Parts: sequence; C-alpha cells; structure tokens
Amino acid sequence: MLFSRWLIWASLLLAWATSVSAAPTTGWLSTEQHPEAQVRLSLTGQRHDDGRLSALLEVRLDGDWKTYWRSPGEGGVAPAMDWSGSRNLERVRWRWPAPERFDLMGIDTVGYRGQVGFPLEIHPERADQPMRLQGRFTLSSCTDICVLTDYDLTLDVDPDSLQPLDEQLHVYNQALSQVPRALPGIEVTSLAWDESSGYLRATLERPAGWSRPDVLLDGDFPGADETLFQKPQITVHGTTLTALFQPEFWAEAPDWVGETLSLTLLDQSLAAKYPVTLEAASAPIAPEAGLALWQIIGVALLGGLILNAMPCVLPVLGLKLHSLVGASGRDRRQVRGQFLASALGILVSFWLLAAFLLVLKLTGGALGWGIQFQSPWFIGLLTVVTWLFALNLLGLFELRLPGGLGNWMAQRGGHSLWGHFVQGVFATFLATPCTAPFLGTAVAFALGANALQLLTTFTALAVGMAVPWLAIALWPGVVRWLPGPGPWMHWLKVLFGALMGATSVWLLSLWMNFLSAFALVLVLLILALPALWLVYRRKGGRALGVTLAAGLPSLLGVGLLGSLALGHWGQPLPEDHAWETFEREAIAPAVADGQTVFVDVTADWCITCQANKLGVLRQEPVYSALGESDIRRLRADWTRPDERISAYLKAQGQYGVPFNRVYGPGAPEGIDLPTVLTADQVLAALAQAGDQSESGGAP
Repeated sequence: MLFSRWLIWASLLLAWATSVSAAPTTGWLSTEQHPEAQVRLSLTGQRHDDGRLSALLEVRLDGDWKTYWRSPGEGGVAPAMDWSGSRNLERVRWRWPAPERFDLMGIDTVGYRGQVGFPLEIHPERADQPMRLQGRFTLSSCTDICVLTDYDLTLDVDPDSLQPLDEQLHVYNQALSQVPRALPGIEVTSLAWDESSGYLRATLERPAGWSRPDVLLDGDFPGADETLFQKPQITVHGTTLTALFQPEFWAEAPDWVGETLSLTLLDQSLAAKYPVTLEAASAPIAPEAGLALWQIIGVALLGGLILNAMPCVLPVLGLKLHSLVGASGRDRRQVRGQFLASALGILVSFWLLAAFLLVLKLTGGALGWGIQFQSPWFIGLLTVVTWLFALNLLGLFELRLPGGLGNWMAQRGGHSLWGHFVQGVFATFLATPCTAPFLGTAVAFALGANALQLLTTFTALAVGMAVPWLAIALWPGVVRWLPGPGPWMHWLKVLFGALMGATSVWLLSLWMNFLSAFALVLVLLILALPALWLVYRRKGGRALGVTLAAGLPSLLGVGLLGSLALGHWGQPLPEDHAWETFEREAIAPAVADGQTVFVDVTADWCITCQANKLGVLRQEPVYSALGESDIRRLRADWTRPDERISAYLKAQGQYGVPFNRVYGPGAPEGIDLPTVLTADQVLAALAQAGDQSESGGAP
C-alpha cells in the first residue's frame, strides 16, 4: 500500500517535471516600481529540423499604458533584449506584430497597448547541446509619463527533452499571424526620394481599394538611427494610394538611394510588409496644395457663421428672436447673461460632437459630419423635443421647473439661463445635417487631423456660429432698437411655433426610414392625441373643432397651392432616374467599358443633398445628360449607417454628405464636384470624364 502511494507521487512528480521541461517559461514577471507592466518568455516546445526553437516574448500592460514598435516615432524607445549572458546561443530573430499609431498632444508615436506577443526564433550554436537563455529585457512604457524597466530573464533548455504543447503553440501562432508579411493583391509601384525638396513618396496599388490606410517606413540603411519618418500625408485616388513623407535627419541626410527600406502597410485588419528599393525621383516631389491650420480656422469661423442662415436653424433663431423681443424691458446685465448662455450652449455642443467623433476615430468607427442623424433614437429625441417646443410656443402648455428648484435658481440670478443654454445646444444639433459649402472643408480637415487640430477646428466652428449671440452679449443695448411689446408678439410667437412644428414634421419624415407603417401611425397618435387634448383643455371645445375641421383642408390647400405655383412659375419635376445601388467594385469595369459613372452619396437628413437633387440633378439640362445611355448612375444612401459607404468616403478624404464624383475614360481616378452643385459644373465634369481621347489608370 505504501509502495503504491509512493509510486503515484513519483509518477505525478515525473509528469510535472516533464511538462516543465517540455515548454520552459519564466512565468509572468513584474517589478514593484512598475506593477502595471508584466513580461513573460516562453518556449513552445517546438524544435525544427535545423535545430532552431520557437519562443514567445509577451508583454502585458494595464489601463492606458503603451509600449513601442521597432521604430517608435517621435517619442518613446523600442523594446530591446541583451542576450550577452546566454550560453550556446548563436542569434535570436525577433518578429514585430503590426502596431498602431498613437497621437498624444500632437506627438506621433507607433506601438502597442494591452497585451502583445513578439515571436522569437532561437538559433543555438550547437543544436544537440543544452542551452541557457539569459538576458536583460528593457521595456519602455508610457501614459502621460514614461517608465523604463529592466527584466532579467533566464531559461535553461535541454533540447532533447522538449515536446511541443498545443497551448503554447496556439498562443505563438496567434502572435505570428499578426506579423505583417507580403500579401497578394497589393503592389508597391514606387518609392522615390527627392533630395532637393526633402520629400519621399511611396505609391501603392490595390484593385480592391482602400479603407483607412496607414504607411510606416523604417530599415537598416546607413543613417537609419538618425532618421525619423513622421506620419505621412496619405491621399487615395481610386485604387492608387500615395504616402508622402518628409523625413527628419538628426545629422546629414543619408546617401540612401539604392538602399532597401521596409514598408509596412496597415489598413483596418490588413497588415503587410514589403522590402522596397529607394530610387531617385525622376520629377520634383511636393505635397498637394492644401490650407494651413490658420486658414482652416478662418474657414471654420465663416462656415459656423453661415450655419445660422441654414433652414435647420431658422426655427431656433426664431425662438431666440422672440426671447430678444421679450427682453426689451430688461437690464443689460440680464440680456448679456442670456445670450452668453446660448453661446456657451453652442460651444459645449461642438465640443461634445468633437469628443464623440474623436472616440469613433480612436476606436476605428465610422466618422462623418451629421452621422448622429443615422440613429433613430437621436432623431426620435429631437422629434419629441421640437414638438414640445412647438406646443409650448402655441400656448398649449408651459414648461415649469419644480417650485423649489425654480426658487433656488431665481435667488441666484436668472432662472432662465438654463433655457437659453439649451437653445444653443438645440441649434447646434439641428445644424449638423445642413453642411454649408464653407463648412465641408473645415470638417473634412478636422476629422482627418489629430486630436488637438480637431478640437481647435470645432471650437472655431462653434465661435463662428455663436457670433450673433456674442454680438448681442457684447452690445445688449441693441434691444432698445426693437419695437415695444404689443399684440404683434403673440402672433410672432405663433409663427415661431408653426416653424418649430414644421421642424418636427421634417424630423418625423426622417424617422420613417427606421419605422414600420404600424409604428409610424402609433408615433403620430402619440404626438397628435395629447396635442388635441391640450387644445381642448386650454382653448375649449370650439377650438378643438376648428383645429380638426381646418387641419386636413389646410394640408390639402397647401399641397394644391404648391402644385399650382409650381405649374405657374416653374416646370414640374420629372420622375427621377433609376439609380443603381452603390457598389464600389462596379466603377472600374464600367470605366473600362467606356462608360461614365456618376456617384451620388446622399442622405435623407442632409438638407444640401435634397437641394442638389431638386435644384440641379432633376433639372434640365443635367437631367437629360444623366439619362444618356453611356451614363451609369450609382447612388450611395447614407441615411442609415453603411460601412461600405463610410469606407468609400474616407478613401476620398470626405467625412460628410453630399459628395458627388464622376468617373470615366477621361478621368479614371474621378472628378470631385463641389458640395453645392451647379449645372455647369456637373455638365463639365461629365464631358471631361466621358472624353475617350484621354487616358489614365484605373479608378
């Protein structure tokens, strides 16, 4: 019995020893000075025919801590290992998984966060002899501070006792799959250096197109340790990607023409790596013309100011005008406080939008100006809020705070400041789908820039939109120029209530894209029945009867007058063309067949999109030109979220709608049309794209 127990214990001990020797590991190591970082070195137990061993060096980082790639960028230090204490070790091949780019206050770095594994190939001097792996691993990790930590790693390896284990091999293969490698379907067509301008240009082709590409450069060329490749300027035209670098040299520029550089391509889940020979540029290289940050800020200020004249904002401006008229008897300090509150509401709203878009950008989500209108919950909330505002302005009910809260605010001066702040917030969110011509450039720049530039641009947009409110706050005496209170104010209030109600109807029409017929009828009843009950309670049965009796005839009358006016003063709109559903892959074959492709990226919530359709695309002579047999019309409806459309917009450097682009034999890479279309511009683009005498690459 005793012998049997000893036999069992001996078997267990032998099994444990075998498992340890099968796949040695240091276990997770950390330091008291920096417990947020842990490292582990493990062998997979796999021994190749040439004697080399597979190993995995893992790093685990808590929270927001990050470490770096082999070329860390403008800040940071790449992880490194000193194997000088090892025995029977010839060399170690280190593989680097695909990194990501980080931006902290304008400093561009490249690296990893969370957990990352570096696959290693261990080459012994003599494959049949035991080996000791002993080294010091130096890890640089950063958040808002940076820490340099050393870890002493030691493994004794008997190659004859190694046995591969599935778990270690699985983790190793997962890490190995994240290492970039050359992929079919992507070609690096050129890597050129212009010494005179100091620019280096990489050109790549991918028939499948691009989504969110990034390009990294590094290498072992002479002077590599003194060369910094900052974030490139990337442009995409069809299937062609161009990355423009302006490398910085801490010493003299290297004589590197003819040297081999390593180009790493990242595009969403795709990661590829290519060795490329650097050539001398055959023609001067210069960045595409663009606007400087101070120019973008000026454009943003002007675009924000123009937003005040957009139809989405007019009802809210009406509310503010009514407030201004009512304030004619108030002191300057109170008027100034109310308008500053509205301006603050605009500013805070733009900051919230910037933060929301920045989160989407960092998490890889789709970016776009006005994309909140793709959410049925957001549209539904705005519909209810505007409807309540309309009923309030029509005098059907009053919005009151609880007595205690109202007294508390009143005692601290200006219980209405919150309402004016909400007006500013409200105006901002209603303005986002009204992308004005001057606004599109600033928004596209902001969404493609770093966090600091995005926040700066959105702040300029907010200040531009808040200019009228700020002007009144600075010169509150302007209220004295307005006519005094009188009966006319009641009718003005009713007018603004009607404008707000019309806004609710417009929002409800957007909601139709997300609701079934039954749900839409239910929503209408939920909105209409309480309103009718309020009419009866506040105005009486007679008013309710008048409302019911006049409601339907009024709607029919408006429709009849509209049709009569259209027939008398203008030409009735023809039935819209049959548009194909947008497929990016359909463009290149159509152009190859000699066709012209007109791409219309639109959304129901985009006011400018509807104006382009009614004012240009469905008017002569553009309507007939689009109806020609050699024209293919592709419409990308971005009313709801669509990853394919988002990727196409991003590839074209666009982040909002409307967006129109024309492809053809004469313009295979496409011709961008302005935000607000004109007939002459559309016809000119169609003619240029359809010119068979021109030639170029694939779109």
